[in-house]
Amino acid sequence: MATLPDAGFRRELGLLDAVVVVAGGIIGVGIFANPSNVARVLHSPLLILLAWTLGGCVALLGGFIWAELGSRLPHVGGQYVYLSRAYPPIVGFLYGVALLFIINGGSLAAVAILFATYVDRSFVPLGPVGVRVVAATALITLTLVNIAGVRAGKRTNNTLMTAKVGGILVLLVLVFSDGTGPASEVALADAAAPSAASIPLLLTALVPILFAYGGWQSCGSLAAEIREPARNLARANVIGVIVVIGLYLSLNVAYLWAFTPPEIAASPALAADVARRVTGEAGARFVALLVLISSLGFLGVVIITGPRLYYAMARDGLFFARAGRLHPRYHTPVFALWFQAGVSLVLLTTNTYDDLLSYTVFADWLFFGLTAGALFILRRRQPAGPGIFQAPGHPFTTGIFVLVAFGIVTNSFFAFPIQSFIGSGILLLAAGVYTMLDAQVVR
Repeated sequence: MATLPDAGFRRELGLLDAVVVVAGGIIGVGIFANPSNVARVLHSPLLILLAWTLGGCVALLGGFIWAELGSRLPHVGGQYVYLSRAYPPIVGFLYGVALLFIINGGSLAAVAILFATYVDRSFVPLGPVGVRVVAATALITLTLVNIAGVRAGKRTNNTLMTAKVGGILVLLVLVFSDGTGPASEVALADAAAPSAASIPLLLTALVPILFAYGGWQSCGSLAAEIREPARNLARANVIGVIVVIGLYLSLNVAYLWAFTPPEIAASPALAADVARRVTGEAGARFVALLVLISSLGFLGVVIITGPRLYYAMARDGLFFARAGRLHPRYHTPVFALWFQAGVSLVLLTTNTYDDLLSYTVFADWLFFGLTAGALFILRRRQPAGPGIFQAPGHPFTTGIFVLVAFGIVTNSFFAFPIQSFIGSGILLLAAGVYTMLDAQVVR
């Protein structure tokens, strides 16, 4: 592997900015709809809250693991660097391909479509073609913002995150001040004596929950632009995940305060329906606006982080050379930003929101598991030195995370067989391309 190319980037991001990237990469649109999917599986309020708590614990384990990896290897490229240092370089290459063509490409297109769909349904009728045009416009606009420099991207992300969290807090206040009392009752007996049948149901419910909690891994790609990265990157991962857990659990309590589990399960737009019950149509439109803001915030985080990883790949000779160059004025990887946008725009025209999301599950958790496994390898090679964050409970907590990732990848072939096999095919094709590269260039 080539020398890690951190020079040329501007260290414009402090701890708060990094926390915003971590939390903003997690809080997308899942928390406003996925609780309905969970309630269709679990019918007890206590089990619903327990499942979201367990999902938060898994996310926190991931935050701990990525915090140590970021503290050990605080270089541009994040997860690509962790994988390339622990495994043969082909693993990092395959992750970069998966991130571009499956994980980031799919999630950017999916959330952009959802953003435009909410505009169409709640504010301005667009029609099918208009939805695609607005989704594409959102992607291009945010790409342009991030081309203009990490400072412009930082300000945009911080503004959207402030609006997102503020909107969630307003929704919580509206629900709990309604005065009608809780619609659901928590029965401790549901957790005290779980049946054998409740355990597989709980595991099934964790799939949409863990999807909603995903995203803590993004910040590592910005290590070259974070001040004191070995310290702040680790702290940002942990703090960001904890903030999200608090918000997610509060929102689920609010949903159960307003609705019973059967009502939650029957709701096609849960957060909007909850707001409509407590404040009428004005509340529903407020939540629609909140979803728009949350969608833009998520898109902004993915757009700013992914191209830094492609930049690191290019500097190692594993991607187009132009992706490894920074703009002389803005110090941003312009070619990588546009290439990522191009992939997302192509996917935007070919798939629906649900197809695109299921397309990402297999690849995302495959590399989550491999990256967590990298911590075992890196610890064995080099014990932690002074100032290095250490994941609490390792190796047990890291092992639990790896097992969860393995379970989700296995389940994806049953839940989303077509998308999972397509993802596998892309990785096999990428492996073939890698083997044809000149060995000297690869290394």
